Order: sequence, then structure tokens, then C-alpha cells
Amino acid sequence: MATIKFRTNPMPVEYPEGGHAYTLIRVPQLTRSHCDMAAFRRHRRYGSFANSDLFPGILARIRKRVAPHGWFKVEDPPAGVTVDASGILAVVTIEID
Repeated sequence: MATIKFRTNPMPVEYPEGGHAYTLIRVPQLTRSHCDMAAFRRHRRYGSFANSDLFPGILARIRKRVAPHGWFKVEDPPAGVTVDASGILAVVTIEID
């Protein structure tokens, strides 16, 4: 299975009265360096595009599908997304089916 992995700083959002509301994850512009390219080259749908100039556009569409506004909540991640927020930086893994 093809995966996209990146690290980011989780941003806690507080209520105006005080207290934790939720935590946001910003999704950066995805590049080839975020991807497991060997898995993408074997992928049934994206394999023929993995080494082409069209691949950055494919990554932009994947980002738009996962995070339409450029971010998502850690407490409610999209399908196929796992977040490991145990360290200082959160490790986000997007699995492409």
C-alpha cells in the first residue's frame, strides 16, 4: 500500500472561556519526498504517473481530499489517515488505497 508520511507541529485550539477545544494538524504541500515512491511505482492506479510531471498534481488532489481546508482535527482524522501525536512533532501517515 502506498503511503505519504510527514511530521508537523500540532496546534491546540482553546475555548475563549478556557480549556482545550481540539487540536489541528496543518497538511503541507505534498511532494515526492513525503511519499514512499517504491510503493507508488507499484500502485495499480498511480504507478504509471509516479515518475511523470503529473505526479505533483496527483499529490495536490490527495491533499485536497484529505484536508479540503488545509487542516484537519486530530480527534476526527479523515479515512485512511493516522496521527501519532506522542512526541513533540506529530507523525501523520496517509494510506492510499
